[in-house]
Amino acid sequence: MLKANLSILRARFPVVLDRILSSGQSAPIHFKYTDSGSSTELQTVRGEKTFPTYGTGNKEKLIDKWFKNLPLKKESLYTLSGLGDGSQVRHFLKHSGGGTFLMVAEKDPALLRDTFSRFDCSDFLTNDRFLLGTGEPDDDFFKDLQAAAMLGLSEVNSLIFSPLHCLDEAYYDKTRNEMVRQYLVIRPLMEVNLRTGINLQKNTFENMPHMATSPDVGELAGQFEDIPFIVVGAGPSLDESIDFLKEIQDKAIIVTSNSPFRKLINSGIKPHLVITADPLSPTLAGFQNVNLDEVPLACPFSAYPEIVRRFSGRILSWVTFSPIVDTLKEYMGEKPGTPIMEQGTVSGCVLDLSRVLGCKKVMFIGQDMCVRADGKYYTDDSSYSDSGRHYTNKFDGHRLPGNTLDEVIVEGRLFVYLKTFEKFISENKSVEYRNLATTGVRVKGAAYMDYASAIKWIGGNTSTKLFTEKINYLLNKQKPMPKIVDVFADLRKFLEKLLEEALSLAIKTEMLPQKFSGTNYAENKAITGLLAASEKVNKLVDSHPNFWHILLDGKTKGELAIYKRVIRDIDFPNKNWTAIQKNKEYYWALSEGCHWLLALMDEKINSAPAELATK
Repeated sequence: MLKANLSILRARFPVVLDRILSSGQSAPIHFKYTDSGSSTELQTVRGEKTFPTYGTGNKEKLIDKWFKNLPLKKESLYTLSGLGDGSQVRHFLKHSGGGTFLMVAEKDPALLRDTFSRFDCSDFLTNDRFLLGTGEPDDDFFKDLQAAAMLGLSEVNSLIFSPLHCLDEAYYDKTRNEMVRQYLVIRPLMEVNLRTGINLQKNTFENMPHMATSPDVGELAGQFEDIPFIVVGAGPSLDESIDFLKEIQDKAIIVTSNSPFRKLINSGIKPHLVITADPLSPTLAGFQNVNLDEVPLACPFSAYPEIVRRFSGRILSWVTFSPIVDTLKEYMGEKPGTPIMEQGTVSGCVLDLSRVLGCKKVMFIGQDMCVRADGKYYTDDSSYSDSGRHYTNKFDGHRLPGNTLDEVIVEGRLFVYLKTFEKFISENKSVEYRNLATTGVRVKGAAYMDYASAIKWIGGNTSTKLFTEKINYLLNKQKPMPKIVDVFADLRKFLEKLLEEALSLAIKTEMLPQKFSGTNYAENKAITGLLAASEKVNKLVDSHPNFWHILLDGKTKGELAIYKRVIRDIDFPNKNWTAIQKNKEYYWALSEGCHWLLALMDEKINSAPAELATK
């Protein structure tokens, strides 16, 4: 592949690059290039026949006619069937608006290899509005959707480029459907991530005294294959499951989230583990006015601090993505934390924990994921019932088959949870799943089972004693707390230097007179000097990838989302002036982010209680 393409793929699309390299030297399935002199043309191969993919006429006119008939909307994300030689992609990006994103889905990595070996595609590969996926449309395929979801795009749809789409309609239809599903999951997560990024970092620093030395859930990995696992939800069917849970509470690992926790404790059932993940205060309601004694907690470092404080000393942790915690663990000489699936519902975290533990039998209790005919969709004894939110008068949503009912109503949020469960189950085929939610929606891959059958399925020889002993052992061997000021001393130096550089360049750019925007000033030393100075900021950012990720994960993330929207409308005839104006917005975003994080560190570390700063 051409060097320019290769370096961009390595930086922007590493998953695509891996899949291209995995294709080896195999020929594309439906295509081949014909090279004659200075001319290179993509040919479609259908059996014994070969013909030009873009037709025998004027390719540019064909693509232009295709583009002009597209019903494009502003602030939208589209998936496009096939890359071909890239011509239609280049045309789309050139003529579409700044808020229109394009994800190209190409089934055959070998075609990408041949295309990137012949044509310099750096112009669209570097375009922020361009996304690329190839091969199986799995989670990795759609990893880059986060960038588009971060901007809150309103429309998600597909575009058909017939010369490529018709070669495998089933694949491209599957990709379109999966993109919509992925976006429905990712967008609210990204919205929450942008909105709560500040909370996540505040919580992480505030939770350090209670969690810095907490054992990682990965230390329990794969040790409980023979013990059944129960994922407890707060659906209305939980009310009728209490007797069953009492009967098997010493035979199966019972793990709950904050919502059903109170119901279990008040019913005389002590779960083996409770999980929380939400960084915001409403999640505390599930732990109010209820006995927390002896129940251990599993959570990320970003969990709501008051909950963490109440469970201090009885906490297991996980680290799905937290460069702050990565820095801490590296300082302490420990392995990176174990990632746990966080996809909008804490029950998803519970479900993923069953995978980490290695349990081969998993049961869903209280996981109705639907609205009952009388409007009830949460258990009576929960924080939802305190405010009357365990009932609803809204009956909009998907009408789907139930476990014991012909049809149940699954509203949008619960539908995403359902699809998250079903996808997880489909990827863990060695595990048996059963669903005991009598009034719940049918979950593909988790057959319905009544309580009597479930008792037989669990068997009489299982015991949770080993699980309890392992957790107690881990909690009792925690290391001494490190001095947190020292842990993040180098991060502070990085932030101070970056703030100094970015703020200085932002102010210098602001001070330039407007007349410098004219084309006759394009090579003025003041402008070219600022362009050259941008390399200093870039090198500083690149010098400490983990520190950059810490900065990006907080307020800076939101500032950069604003920056990306602002620079869409910056365009002057003087392209050097355009470049420094865009850079200026970037510098302001970095300055805001650095200043905020330094102030947070002053508050939570340098001026924190002695237990955090000096212990």
